[in-house]
Amino acid sequence: MKSLVTSLILLFFIPVCGQKPVNDTLKRYYQDSLIIQKNFKDGTISNKLTVKVINPCNSEKNRFDGAVTIISAAVKNKNYSDSIVYNYPYAQSGLINLKTDHISDHNINKHQAVFIPFTYCGNWDNDTKVSYIIFYNHKKYLYHIKYYCGEDGKCKLNDNLNITLKDLPSTLRLKVTKDLKTKYNNSNDFQ
Repeated sequence: MKSLVTSLILLFFIPVCGQKPVNDTLKRYYQDSLIIQKNFKDGTISNKLTVKVINPCNSEKNRFDGAVTIISAAVKNKNYSDSIVYNYPYAQSGLINLKTDHISDHNINKHQAVFIPFTYCGNWDNDTKVSYIIFYNHKKYLYHIKYYCGEDGKCKLNDNLNITLKDLPSTLRLKVTKDLKTKYNNSNDFQ
């Protein structure tokens, strides 16, 4: 038990980008996974995107929290590959909720941008968030955008996007901002 607690503590203090693989002691808590694969073109080059969520939300099994939940995404073509892993530190409060149809790619300044938005289940208070993994022009980004959802079910941004998204190229930032302002307006958009 002590090694599990130590592993969880270390897991919470690892920075988001370049996280180390999950400690083997936590792998016994993996209950199921969701794997999504999509192909897209960047100019004439074919790319393969693979997204995997370990212990995703599963309303059919009434599972909304757990010991660990992880999302990883990888993009690969014949000349390039990159990946990102995010170990969600609050799995005891809610798991990652990824919808296949929310993953999209967009042509921005002659480069493909891949958006992988995800939300969290099990968190039933008014403060919620949507997270975005973005692959664009051989770079990767991960953002957590805060929202506030009122008792009426309407949600509004509770984050300064100019600060949060400041490292994105301006055209890409505009597209992400538009998505955030139009796709997440009520509490049902986070489920």
